[in-house]
Amino acid sequence: MRGLRALLTSFAALGALAAYAGGCDTRPGPPAAGPSEPSPNASILPAPLATGPDIDRVASADAGPLDAGVDAEAATPPAPVREDTALGADNDELHDFSGVTLHARLRWPDVPLPPRLPEANADFLDRARNAASFELDVTAAAAGRLRVALVGPRFVLPAGSELRARSSNYGHILLWPDGSRYAVIQPGALRNLLNERRADVVPLAHMAGTPGGTSVAFGFPAEKAAFVTALGRVELEQAHVSAAGAGAALLCRFVLEIAGVHPDSAACRSDFVPVRAEYAWIDGGRLVFEATVLDRASALDAAALRVPPPTADHLIGEVPLPPAALLADRTQLRSLRLHPTATRATKDGPKEGLSLASGDDVIRYALIDGLPVARLEPKSAPLLLDLLAGSYALSARTFLGDDVTPPVVVAVPGRFVAAEAPRPEP
Repeated sequence: MRGLRALLTSFAALGALAAYAGGCDTRPGPPAAGPSEPSPNASILPAPLATGPDIDRVASADAGPLDAGVDAEAATPPAPVREDTALGADNDELHDFSGVTLHARLRWPDVPLPPRLPEANADFLDRARNAASFELDVTAAAAGRLRVALVGPRFVLPAGSELRARSSNYGHILLWPDGSRYAVIQPGALRNLLNERRADVVPLAHMAGTPGGTSVAFGFPAEKAAFVTALGRVELEQAHVSAAGAGAALLCRFVLEIAGVHPDSAACRSDFVPVRAEYAWIDGGRLVFEATVLDRASALDAAALRVPPPTADHLIGEVPLPPAALLADRTQLRSLRLHPTATRATKDGPKEGLSLASGDDVIRYALIDGLPVARLEPKSAPLLLDLLAGSYALSARTFLGDDVTPPVVVAVPGRFVAAEAPRPEP
C-alpha cells in the first residue's frame, strides 16, 4: 500500500510539473460533535488539483448513453473547491424541491469466514456479521444538491457527520454532526477522508467508463459501466429515475471519486442514480456500495441541503473525531463463544481477554471471526477486549478494504497487533 501511495504521489508531482511547463432526509439532527484533530497537511496550503492522465475524457462512439455528462448541461463548468477557501453563500433559490432519498450501505464482501468451532455461537455471529455494515442516508435534490449522512459509529468520522455537494462545484464539504462547522474537501481528497480521516489529494483520472449492459433496479431501468484506474476497478450500476435531476449526478461523482475517477466523468448525468458500485482494489480487497431503499420525494427540506449551511463556520485543517474505538460492547464480545475453552498462555499477553493494537500510521478495523469489533487508531495504546478464553480468528483491514491483513488464529488470553511499526529506510 505504501508503494501505491508513493506511485500516486509521483503521478501528482508529474502532473503539476507538466502544467507548469505548458503554461432529503428529514430525520432529527444528530448529537453534538466530538473533538476535532488537525489534518496532517493543515499547515500547507493545498496545491492545485492534481489529476491523472486524460484517459477516455470523451466516451467512444459506441458508448451509447454515456456520451453526455452533467457538465454538458451546465452553462459554466463546475469550479473545483479549495481546502483553504470558504465556499460562497448558497443563496440560490431552490424552486424545485423534488429529488430522491436513499438508504445505502458500504460493506466488505470478501471477509473470510472462520472454521465452525463447537464452542462458537454461530447464530449470534451470523446475525452480528450481517448487521455490521456502514450505513448512509442520502438525499439527492433535482436542483443540484447532495447530502450524504453517516449513520452509526462505525466510520472513521463521527456518526451524524455529513458530506454535501452542489452542482456549481467539484468537491464536497464535510459538515460536523451539530452543523456548526465545516471543512472543504477538494476533489481527490474524498477517498483519504473516508479511509484515513485525512484530506490528502490523490490523482484523479478523466474517463467515461466502459458500458456494461442494462438491468432493472428498484423497478427502474438501469445501466451498468466499468472503470479502471490506478487504484483498481469499479463496476457501477445506475437507475434511471426522472425525479432525481442533477442530484443524481452528484451522487455518481461521490461514488466514482472513491475509485479515483474525476467528477467530470460523462457517466455522471442527471436522473441516473447510483444504486450499486463494487470496488476491487489493485492491492487486493473489495468494497461494495449498495442502496437498500430508494424513494422519490416531492417536498425536500431546502434548508437541510444548503452547501454550506449559512450558520456553519469554515475551518481549515480540522476534521471531527469519533468518540470511541470499540464497535462491540462487553455483552456482544462475550457472546461470541458459548463457553470458555482452555488455551496455552502467552508470555507477553494479558492474563484475561485480548489486547489489540496497531503499530503503523493507518487506521484499521480489527475483526474477530469476521465481525468488526474495534477501530484501531494509528500507534494508539492497546485496547483490551473482554473475551472468553478460547481460540479466535483475528484479521484487520482499512475502511475501504484496500489494505487487508489475512486472518490468523489467536489464543485468548493473548494479543494481536494488526500492523507493526514501519522500519526506517536505510
